[in-house]
Amino acid sequence: MKTEEIFHFLGVVFINLKRSELAYNEYKKNGKTFLYASILKDCNQRIREALLEKSYLLSPNLQSDAIALLFHLDVWLLKWEQLREKLKPDLEDEFVFQNNITCPRNSVENLEKEFERLRENIPR
Repeated sequence: MKTEEIFHFLGVVFINLKRSELAYNEYKKNGKTFLYASILKDCNQRIREALLEKSYLLSPNLQSDAIALLFHLDVWLLKWEQLREKLKPDLEDEFVFQNNITCPRNSVENLEKEFERLRENIPR
């Protein structure tokens, strides 16, 4: 049961990481607008919620990856909210802020690899 629960939890994380990747690429291609930043925010909130709720189920190494990603998301979401309050932007307005806490790519890759490993081993 625990393996299936981890699989479902990481599935939520995985799909939202893929959504955020697409949204971020569109954000960069299309003038870094509030529209795409808002989609990114939704993805990041969903990832954060899933990690906060279920990352205790992970191995210690993957828990460290989850914590690294959570720290990035915590800072990113606070900066996003602060800028939104300041600018009150429309969807097509530019929406850019600096974040020195960059996305921990290795941690993201480790979480994605674990999901893919489970996906291959869990009968559906």
